[in-house]
Amino acid sequence: MKKGMIFLGAILLASSILTSCGNSIESDAKKVAEIQCKAQKLMEKAATGDMTTLTESQSLAAEAVAIQKEMEGKYTSEADQQEFAEALLKEVGNCK
Repeated sequence: MKKGMIFLGAILLASSILTSCGNSIESDAKKVAEIQCKAQKLMEKAATGDMTTLTESQSLAAEAVAIQKEMEGKYTSEADQQEFAEALLKEVGNCK
């Protein structure tokens, strides 16, 4: 249940960023992708029964809020939002 909530939170963060956003499109997409990758790794740990995931999830949530505030209002045009979405998909594909 917790891992599902973490994943949902990461998805909601990415979608909310599509309407607000950050510095350069590529670097902002990379920041968001890094959080999504961390969330994915956290879900994998939770699936193995690792109880430290609760603390990590709280840290990840705080980081997500900070980045969302940093990016708010940067990409207001539809073209910038589309470019950000494409850059985000590319970066998420590079998760390790």
